[in-house]
Amino acid sequence: MRTLIVPKINSIFRLMAIMIVSTVVIAIAPSCKGKTKPVDTAVEQSLSATPPSLLPYNVKNGDTVWFRVDELPVFSADSLALADFLSKNLTYPEAARKRKVQGRVVVGFVLTKECKLTDVKIVTGIDPDCDNEALRVVNSLPQFQRPAQVDGRPVSYHFTLPVHYTLQ
Repeated sequence: MRTLIVPKINSIFRLMAIMIVSTVVIAIAPSCKGKTKPVDTAVEQSLSATPPSLLPYNVKNGDTVWFRVDELPVFSADSLALADFLSKNLTYPEAARKRKVQGRVVVGFVLTKECKLTDVKIVTGIDPDCDNEALRVVNSLPQFQRPAQVDGRPVSYHFTLPVHYTLQ
């Protein structure tokens, strides 16, 4: 009787193993072909509404603005000059200081081939007073020494600059 039970147990384990493997294959195979559908149609609509940009640039007003470049723009020969300029010219807004506002404001702008700043705007803000002060200081930046470069030629570059506000 013992000999009958062992073959049945082995065949049951074998059948279970085959079922597990086939379930995994059935679950994975369609996703490998890219034919899976999202469960939620709202997720599908949000994914199709904003496709990610695969290009390292964007065309704005007939000019190509690069996000990734071979050589970054140079503000000054001194690598700390930009940070020094920000620290010397940035004042903590008194209203924000009283409210104990701290954080990071990210200012975005386009640095043209001619080293001019255009389209200066807040990318991430923390407080209207701090945001306006960061915009004021970035708009007062002196001209950069060298623009960004791609393949050895000057290009317009989308620059993001974080401005930190910390109470001491």
